[in-house]
Amino acid sequence: MTIPTTVESTPRTKTPFKVVPATVEDADAMADISGDAFWDDSHTLLQAVWKGKDWHREGSKEYLPSLFTNPRVDIRVARKGLEGEGEVIGFIMLAKRGYPNPDATPEEEAARAPEGEKLTIKELGATTNQAMNHYCDLLMPVGCQCRVIHGWNVAPAYQGQGVGSALMKWVTDIVDEDQVYCWVSSSMGAMQAYAKAGFVEVGRLELKLDDYAQGIKWKQEDGSEKEWGTYFWPYMRRDPK
Repeated sequence: MTIPTTVESTPRTKTPFKVVPATVEDADAMADISGDAFWDDSHTLLQAVWKGKDWHREGSKEYLPSLFTNPRVDIRVARKGLEGEGEVIGFIMLAKRGYPNPDATPEEEAARAPEGEKLTIKELGATTNQAMNHYCDLLMPVGCQCRVIHGWNVAPAYQGQGVGSALMKWVTDIVDEDQVYCWVSSSMGAMQAYAKAGFVEVGRLELKLDDYAQGIKWKQEDGSEKEWGTYFWPYMRRDPK
């Protein structure tokens, strides 16, 4: 198949427009804009070899109308004209996660989130495992070559004496010699140590631990209690030098 390598250009002048709520009648125009926006995207072009050059545009025309009946999706378009009376020249779509459904009946909302239901440590473990699986897929795609740190710890009595740095130097020497990247699922407390070794955060999971504590507070040595607070797991990557 032949893929166009150029598109027609028009003089770049300031066009008056207005951002307004979209309607389902805008779906075709939105699909055309999306198709034009991805005309030189390599992933879209690769798919086109098997699916046809207009697969993205036609797929969008089939998919977009359904979003207008979804109460969890808000859509705005940019229309030409100071009052937004002209053609659609852009759009944006914003979905909701975790919001109550304004159109749901009380019975439907109760079924979605039963009153008194609490998350537990079981759900916490499932969430962290799901995040790890996600970043494994993201950072270790099929065919890649890399190293993964599964643990880096020094006995408290010997911290601050260069032990951790020596251990990390062993790692960085290996990955630099092999010219491969290295990544880690760090704890919140170890993040700065990894950053010092050249690791850069590429994503994180952040949770409110009290949501999973079932009302149990964090007991302190003086007998007081406090909330567990927010915890995050940074996913970090270091490229070879």
